[in-house]
Amino acid sequence: MEFSWSQEENAFRAEVREFLQKNWDASKLPEGPNVDNDAAKKYVREFKKKLAEKGWLTMSWPKEYGGQDASYIQQMIFREEGAIVDAPIGGGGEQILAPAIMLNGTEEQKKEYLVPMTTGEVLWSQGYSEPGAGSDLASLQTRAVKDGDEYIINGQKVWNGAHRGDMIHTLVRTDPDAPKHRGISYIMIDLSAKGVTINPLWHMNGLGRFNEVFFEDVKVPLSSRVGEENRGWYIAVTSLDFERSGIHLIIGIQGVYEKLINFLKSELASKIGIDSSKLKKIARRLTDTKLELEVARLLSYRITSMQSAGLVPNYEASMAKCMGSELGQFHARRAINALGLYGQLLKDSKHSVLSGDIPNSYMYTVSRTIAGGTSEIQRNIIATRGLGLPRS
Repeated sequence: MEFSWSQEENAFRAEVREFLQKNWDASKLPEGPNVDNDAAKKYVREFKKKLAEKGWLTMSWPKEYGGQDASYIQQMIFREEGAIVDAPIGGGGEQILAPAIMLNGTEEQKKEYLVPMTTGEVLWSQGYSEPGAGSDLASLQTRAVKDGDEYIINGQKVWNGAHRGDMIHTLVRTDPDAPKHRGISYIMIDLSAKGVTINPLWHMNGLGRFNEVFFEDVKVPLSSRVGEENRGWYIAVTSLDFERSGIHLIIGIQGVYEKLINFLKSELASKIGIDSSKLKKIARRLTDTKLELEVARLLSYRITSMQSAGLVPNYEASMAKCMGSELGQFHARRAINALGLYGQLLKDSKHSVLSGDIPNSYMYTVSRTIAGGTSEIQRNIIATRGLGLPRS
């Protein structure tokens, strides 16, 4: 069986590529789209509004909610092209919260929360993890106590992009006496609400940030809950499947990989001591990355085909997440070793190679096997749901 794109899909890819060339300039954000400054935030918001005008932020959504009923294949092509140029084409709202609302929300919630996502007016952050609840997410302790027609929320969330968001969708414990998976509810909170505090947690490479968010007697209406009370865990599990089905992990690796390959084929390589003998040894290692990238890409395509057939990826999504995050680390180490001592120099060194992209990539990928669900958790999902075996 030969895999190929249709004429319509190739035309759409060309349209997206042309749009990105005209409207996204990564050089204006040399430290990446996640850096914390007003200019970066403004540029990203303006770009997302341009995407919204094209209808691309939510192209696969039903038309009744402001989408285009586009195929998942088109959505994947869009995300693939955006990842190539490191453009912020998606977010926690469009990719994670929206499917949860579509599957579990009320008609009022669909109209109130989904439509602003299509226009880029409201940006969302995800608030799941806590200091004591990461891989074992169901151990979360942030409390929501019902008080009339409101919840009073107290607790802390970590590892989120709240500094770029207007709202946060989060998990809270509404029944502390129930088994831990059954006492959790899915809540949406305005980040400008009284009692919300956002503090930065800087990346180890200094080029961006996550946050810790504190909730102190924050009041939210009961209508901000998605789905039934105490059933939020099962909604979150579905949302995480959507998060793990993206192709951005693979494309991010490919970008660094191609820069390294082009450098090694140039005359600059010999200036840092990489002669033909060393290049042969390096080539053997980098061919492994090429093979793994192609396999990982096809796995992402498989997940997209499942979504196109109306299926929700489960253990397949865990396979893609596990492979993509670990491959990022493998390649970063190979790239560091290929360049030797030069591979450790950041861009502020006059001797740096490729503007310090290699060590930045190395530091950035450290968290990849933790964020969004650890590799150990992914392997347990694959074992139990994919192979019918006990978890390790």
